[in-house]
Amino acid sequence: MKNIKAFSLIEALVAMVIGAISIAAISYSYIFFNNTYQKITDKAKMSQAGRSSLQLIAKDLRNAGYKNINYTRQTWDRWIEKVDAHDGTKGDKLRIWYNTSAQDRLEVSYYLKKDSAGETYLVREMIENPVANPMKMNCERFDTQKNCQPITIVSKATDFQVFFNDQNGNRVNNVNISSTDNQSKVHTAEVYITVRSPNELLKNPISFEMLNGGTAGNFTKSDKYLRETFYISVYLRNVVKL
Repeated sequence: MKNIKAFSLIEALVAMVIGAISIAAISYSYIFFNNTYQKITDKAKMSQAGRSSLQLIAKDLRNAGYKNINYTRQTWDRWIEKVDAHDGTKGDKLRIWYNTSAQDRLEVSYYLKKDSAGETYLVREMIENPVANPMKMNCERFDTQKNCQPITIVSKATDFQVFFNDQNGNRVNNVNISSTDNQSKVHTAEVYITVRSPNELLKNPISFEMLNGGTAGNFTKSDKYLRETFYISVYLRNVVKL
């Protein structure tokens, strides 16, 4: 007779329990660290998108109203404009004009667009010589104006707000191309961009409120996405008439 040794039923059950606990612990650790990594990655993407877009907008704002001393092609009455609640998004539209040469002027616009799923993103649109001979930039073919589309600079932007202040810090409203007086009062521009995380990062839904400073009213949404708002204030050296 051979002496065959094996685990008893109790030992087998204990081993199974220990194995199950170990697998559960490993799975929990993986999920935890994966979620943490995802949060860090998404926050980094949000920060990069928000800060880089503000740098681009600030550069255009500093050029707003710049007129080349040799420019004579058309009346100089367009410097800067804000359109409240553009295209039903409740976000603002910012338009800026400035010379790029003695013969050319550029119109740059920033605004939110909606995709087929209803998500909004921030775009930059450029038009060369918008009054004399408008030609959209960023086209498949510039000469024929084929497939011209604005450039997406923030793919997950949920809010875009612009405020103008005079030299005393008071709000300047109705800043548009029909009022050169109001345009010339603008001393600084405040820009707010709210960026949404690419993935759901929160365990429970929280309410996000878009505080619109114009006539569109506030907008509230509840979901599990993380949002962060980025801000910049720019002195408009070529616009304000002190």
